[in-house]
Amino acid sequence: MAEPTEKTIKRLFALSGNICAYPGCSLAIVESVGTVTGEICHIHARREGGPRYETSQTEADRNGFDNLILLCRQHHKVIDSQPDLYTAEALREMKAIHEDVAGRAEQATDSFFAKILLNDLRITVTNNTGNVAINSPGAIQAHTVNVKTTRRAVSVNAPPGTIGTDQQLSRYVQHLIKRYNEFASADKTRATKFNYGVISANVENRFGAPWKLLPAEKFDAVCEYLQQRISKTILAKQNAAKGHRAFSTYAEFLAK
Repeated sequence: MAEPTEKTIKRLFALSGNICAYPGCSLAIVESVGTVTGEICHIHARREGGPRYETSQTEADRNGFDNLILLCRQHHKVIDSQPDLYTAEALREMKAIHEDVAGRAEQATDSFFAKILLNDLRITVTNNTGNVAINSPGAIQAHTVNVKTTRRAVSVNAPPGTIGTDQQLSRYVQHLIKRYNEFASADKTRATKFNYGVISANVENRFGAPWKLLPAEKFDAVCEYLQQRISKTILAKQNAAKGHRAFSTYAEFLAK
C-alpha cells in the first residue's frame, strides 16, 4: 500500500508547528525529550471501510498533503471514532486554521522527524499457495496474513553538537523549565488548569525544534527566552519587589 512521501510529511510537520491540530490541544507531535507521540491522520481513510473513505480518490491524493493532518493519539482516535461528527470538511477547516496559526518555515531537522513519523513497520505475507501457520500448533491459519506493528513511543537521541548532548547545558535548561513551571503554576488567578508541558512546546515553536535537539550555539538564546518567561510570572515579580531573584545564572548554577 502506498505511503505519504517524506517530503509531504516534512511540510506537514513544519506547518503543524509540532502541535496537535485539534482546537485547544497543546500536545506536541514530538515531545521535547525526543519521544514521538503524534500520528499521521488521513482525512479520507487510506483503506476502504475506514472513516470518511472516498472511492474517487487516487492513491496519490489519498496520501497527499491536502488529505493529511497531524494529531495527538487521543484526538486521532476521537475523530476516527466519530466520522459523522468529524467530517472531511470539518477536518480540512481544522487543518487550515491550525496551519495558519501554528505553521512555520521548514527546518533542517524536519526531515528527521518526518522519517520517524513514517516509521510504521508493516509485514505482509501475500500470494501464499498454502496456509500460513503462526505459533503452530493451534495457530492462526490463513492464506493471507497482514501484520502491522506501530512504534508507540520512539525516543530520539540528541545528535552531536546539540544542547541535549551536553550534560551541563541540559541541566541548566531543565532548571529554568522547572523554575518557570514552579512559578507559573503558583498563579491562582489563571482561569484554566496549568499545563506543565506548554513551556517546552513554546520553546520549540520559537526555535523550530525541541530544545534538546537545538545546536549548542542556541543555548544562550534559549536560556534568555526562558529567563524572560520566568521574570514575567506574578510570583517572580513579587519576589523581585522584595529583592529576591527568580533564578540563578548559568555560572552560578554550575558553581552550586
